[in-house]
Amino acid sequence: MSDFIARRACVAYVAQVAQVAQVALVGVALTWAVATSAAGKAAAAPARTAAVAAQVLLGTDPSDAPHGTAVNETLAPAASLSKVLGRPVVMTQTQRMSEVLRASRTRENALIIAPAHVTASALLYAYTLLATSGDEQVYALVARTGITSVEQLKGTRLYLPQQDSLRSYVAKGLLLESGVKLSQFRQVTYGNTSAAGLVALSFGVADATIADAAQARNWLLVHPGEATVLKSTRPVPGGMSLMVRNDLCAADCARLTQWLRSPDGVIPGIGGFKLAGPDSAASFAYVASLGIATPHALSGVKTVSAEEVAALLAQSVRQAPAQQVVLVDTRSPQEFAHEHIHGAVSLPYQERSLKDVDFDATQDDFAALGTTPKAASVVFLCNGPECWKSYKASQFARAAGYPKVYWFRGGMPEWRARQMAVEASPVLPAGVPVAVPVAELKVPSRAPRPAR
Repeated sequence: MSDFIARRACVAYVAQVAQVAQVALVGVALTWAVATSAAGKAAAAPARTAAVAAQVLLGTDPSDAPHGTAVNETLAPAASLSKVLGRPVVMTQTQRMSEVLRASRTRENALIIAPAHVTASALLYAYTLLATSGDEQVYALVARTGITSVEQLKGTRLYLPQQDSLRSYVAKGLLLESGVKLSQFRQVTYGNTSAAGLVALSFGVADATIADAAQARNWLLVHPGEATVLKSTRPVPGGMSLMVRNDLCAADCARLTQWLRSPDGVIPGIGGFKLAGPDSAASFAYVASLGIATPHALSGVKTVSAEEVAALLAQSVRQAPAQQVVLVDTRSPQEFAHEHIHGAVSLPYQERSLKDVDFDATQDDFAALGTTPKAASVVFLCNGPECWKSYKASQFARAAGYPKVYWFRGGMPEWRARQMAVEASPVLPAGVPVAVPVAELKVPSRAPRPAR
């Protein structure tokens, strides 16, 4: 029987891979066709001032991705949104939740459409909740029989979906509530599908996983005595939420409300949205509380505020070059080009290790720090308390022997909140490639034609 199940699972997996490949090929063909058509029309049209496009990010969680949400289907929402907003719309779809979470802490997108944990993060920074979809969900930590508490999970094997997926996000939150860190597991395996965790329990290749509570109950009925639920979340918002950048809401929220109420306000695979009420944002507070934020302090490193960073930079100008402070921005080159603090240098931290205080620094790459003199005082920043790059960079620099290491934990979100000056680079730093992954699609829609 187990061989039969395994064969069935293999066939289903191969079919799923083929379907994903077909969607990706369609998306690539569509990108080429749209770009070619747009280029031809641009060449034939008279020169005119181009309207600034509204960037819209659609983040679909691969472990909970709605069926039928495909890159080629975002054309219709982009065209109708462009019509409503009165300017071009560039809609980007991605399943890389680490990228979507990062974007939730910046201001590069006019709209973000994403799951609950991204929404919880965005609402803490620069976005307003406009609409939601889906019903509330409960998630459960499920462990094989013989494990009766979360504390007993130490030294076992854990299966999670994609590292920054909603399920993994709440799983890590539940574990931390019980004092258990990912580094205390013997093995942590990440996949792209949520159901695979329960299958892994069945075949004995994992000892615990996270699952939708209703799904877990049904699975336990079919597999009696094989596992038990250790802990569950409170109800969290399900489906997807639509958020608008705060500074654009005055001009765009009324128009977007009109769009949401129209037949066009539907995204294939997600469906329609419900307008958010005055108390809707509060339902994301619990999700935010589960967030895997960095610690408030780091041994041997001084944590500083935005005002203290400004003071350090002001003092540094009057000092000899060897004594000046180096403000290190560990975010990606693209983020740095979009917005950064005057005087900061871009030294991206290439993060591959777990977002955990016991992270394995050997998995990461911070060779860029080698360009900074060892005698320099260094201040590290990234995208706020939920961004681990500056935390890890600070620890890396301390271990490397830098005498004075400062950690600007609040990062760019705190700097913006204090309304302190920022600047943008007209181009990306030299040697930085600008590429869109095959799995992502950017479709520029045409601006509405002016009335004659």
